[in-house]
Amino acid sequence: MGRFFGGDCESNFEGDPINDWLWPVSHRICITASGRTEQYGGALFLDLPANMFGSFIMGFMTSFSGDWPAIPCLAHDHPLQDDKGLHVGIKTALCGTLTTFSSWNSQMVLMMDGTANPYLGSQVLAAIFGYILGLQASLVSFRAGRTVSAWFHVRNNPNIFDSALSKRDVRPRCHHNHLSWMTPVIVFICIGALISLYVLGDIYWGIPYYRQLWISCLVAPIGTILRWKLSMLNGRYSRRGLFWFPTGTFLANFLGSILSAALAAWAIIEANNKTGGERWEIPAIKAVSIGIAGSLSTVSTFAKECVEIAEKNVPYDKKAFFYSHGTMISCCLVGLLVYSPMVQNL
Repeated sequence: MGRFFGGDCESNFEGDPINDWLWPVSHRICITASGRTEQYGGALFLDLPANMFGSFIMGFMTSFSGDWPAIPCLAHDHPLQDDKGLHVGIKTALCGTLTTFSSWNSQMVLMMDGTANPYLGSQVLAAIFGYILGLQASLVSFRAGRTVSAWFHVRNNPNIFDSALSKRDVRPRCHHNHLSWMTPVIVFICIGALISLYVLGDIYWGIPYYRQLWISCLVAPIGTILRWKLSMLNGRYSRRGLFWFPTGTFLANFLGSILSAALAAWAIIEANNKTGGERWEIPAIKAVSIGIAGSLSTVSTFAKECVEIAEKNVPYDKKAFFYSHGTMISCCLVGLLVYSPMVQNL
């Protein structure tokens, strides 16, 4: 199995192939690596660390009970515990923008199609493993975040776990009430400074990558707001007992996958045409893909819903499985339907 899933691909690049019956099939399946070679392909997609980190933060902000304080690292009487806008901002804006389902899906679609990598061609098996690893990694990260959240609650809010204690028994802390207005000010200053640095990197150093970043920062609120509006559809579709189905999140990931696949194909076409103007067109296309499609789709909320659906039902219930795998399969198929026809003549 080691040879089949990556060992022969590694041997191919090292110039020491094993020419037997397995080699013709396995030398182009590059899913795993030993860590001591350079190779193309692989199931570990670029957005995996960001998806894991965002899912961890979502888990950290999602308590095991709705009666627990919203921010685990603060005491129950801290002013920021009542700042609903901050809570929504962390879960919807930060976690949703940090994680991206559309980019993850587009990378798997590019691997399946194979046009973008003429050497390896279509990598269907590696893409399937990419979907599986991406899903499992986000679910584990979300659960880890909730566990760490409980550890913080034990320290800062022991009354949750000890019925003999009440909130009055917990040692009172001195809090600064001005944090409620300082927090958004600090956030806006940091965001403005970050965008300014990106603009400076674009204008002063002339690096197109920084142009891609500052444009994506400007358009990201569009995708975030659309996803927030679509989330209001969750639980509203009650026909045939589908009240449990997160319709809004599914539509956000589905639409984001369509947009991301189309923009990925467009960027490849512009790069091959040579007349597309590397100065603005390609960075702008990638920026819209990252900013709007990336912010419209979400892995952190997707992982949260998968875990909560599974926990609300009996262990042999199929709802969480159908939701998670149904989302990945449908987004994969629609991504291929959008991407492949656009790049087939390259």
